[in-house]
Amino acid sequence: MHEAYVERKKEVNKENAVKSKILRIGNLVVEPETLPSAFPKTAANLAGMLDGAEFDGPAFERKIKPCDLARCCGTCCHDGAYLSGEEASVIRDLVKERRDDLQEIGLELPEKVVVFGSWRGVASGPKTATRPAPMRKMAEDYPEHFEETNCVFLLDDARCGLQVLAERDGLPKWDFKPFTCWMHPISLTAGENGRTKITLYSEETDPQRYPDYDGFVCRTHCGRSEDDGLAAKEVLKEELETLALLAKSSGSGENQGRG
Repeated sequence: MHEAYVERKKEVNKENAVKSKILRIGNLVVEPETLPSAFPKTAANLAGMLDGAEFDGPAFERKIKPCDLARCCGTCCHDGAYLSGEEASVIRDLVKERRDDLQEIGLELPEKVVVFGSWRGVASGPKTATRPAPMRKMAEDYPEHFEETNCVFLLDDARCGLQVLAERDGLPKWDFKPFTCWMHPISLTAGENGRTKITLYSEETDPQRYPDYDGFVCRTHCGRSEDDGLAAKEVLKEELETLALLAKSSGSGENQGRG
């Protein structure tokens, strides 16, 4: 079953590459090529959210730095990732079928890789499990309010084991990776007139800042402001291109980001 999926996915990627054309998200021009995912229902839901979405151009002018795993050691993965029901089911099945392959690439996984999580009444549901990790010793400038844990799918070198497995299978690198993971630090939120807004939270706008918790997106290494960084729209070009392709799959095409 898995081999058939891999072969069909390769064919779909070829079809997407042929069909793709230049798209626009706001004033950003992108040229997507391949569309992940092992999670088609979740992708379809996300595509629907992106239909006619508003692109928060000013937010993506903020300067950030590209992901540097040697520096962050997977800081953004410290609490695992909340999953759609489909993502949770597929990941459980993937581990059941491919545990030996995942072990071969360096993952020693617990019996339960998906657990139920809840955070301040803001998020709840299935999420990837975590394990203790000495993140303050490992990562540079690890936020004081972050727990010292990391996702069970994080390899010792801070790469995502789900991504490594997909690449080894010849699939798009984000094929098995939950959407919230590869999108980070990009967020989708409610914009004007019920439209989705594609944004990048800053120190001023991060909704997860509390008196006892100083934010999430704006405190991870790839989401924090850096005076010597580059405009986020350049750093996150690949992620934005993939969102554009998802938008295209919903039929929004070049209308994406109108208004």
